[in-house]
Amino acid sequence: MRIAVVDDEKVFRQAIVDQITSLYGRENVSCFLFSDGNELVRSFDNGFQLDAIFLDIEMKELDGMSTAKLVRKYSKDIPIIFTTSHTEMALEGYEVDAFRFLAKPVDGRKLRQTLVDLEKKLKVEEKIVLRKDGEELIFPVADLIYAEAANNSVRFVFSKKAVEQRMRFSEAMSLIDDLTDGFLKIHRSYYIHLAHVVKMGSAEVVMDNDETLPIARGMAAEAKKKLLEYVRRNGR
Repeated sequence: MRIAVVDDEKVFRQAIVDQITSLYGRENVSCFLFSDGNELVRSFDNGFQLDAIFLDIEMKELDGMSTAKLVRKYSKDIPIIFTTSHTEMALEGYEVDAFRFLAKPVDGRKLRQTLVDLEKKLKVEEKIVLRKDGEELIFPVADLIYAEAANNSVRFVFSKKAVEQRMRFSEAMSLIDDLTDGFLKIHRSYYIHLAHVVKMGSAEVVMDNDETLPIARGMAAEAKKKLLEYVRRNGR
């Protein structure tokens, strides 16, 4: 996940970044710091891509609300989380479709819940595009239960349908990773979505479509660790 933190006070910028990285780990999230709204807007001019923005409202150069209105010219959908000492400004946030308001100093529990809700929103919205018989098939990434290597193809198993695609397994994993996190390789032939795990043992995992998949010898301990991290991060 790529997150921008915009605040003209360094102490508040760093506090939010520290809380985000403590929850996700530095390998799962990239935080980009901006000291004023103009810097953020200029980054969009250069084609900068973000998944979410934490934006202070009370900034000297360009205030957060004005910054958000400019951001909306580049992206109608990017979630904007306002941080503010004046929560009475929440009504104005509807003009820019604010995702949430957080009072400063930001409470750790409220920030964590915001990130959980944000991740759920992004996962629901992400789509994976596959091709079969010259036709494009579009599925929500959230519905992908696992991918399975099958000879020179990959079988994508969704909640209601399975689609086989001619591609290398490594390409399939990269395709998924470019769209979302929360997937784990448990075997040379299986890449599973942790959101769909019902039960995990030392040799196999049960998915929520009632399928049981093997866990390769030596991968069980790491798989359980990753599952626990995922549950802690997503609150399920």
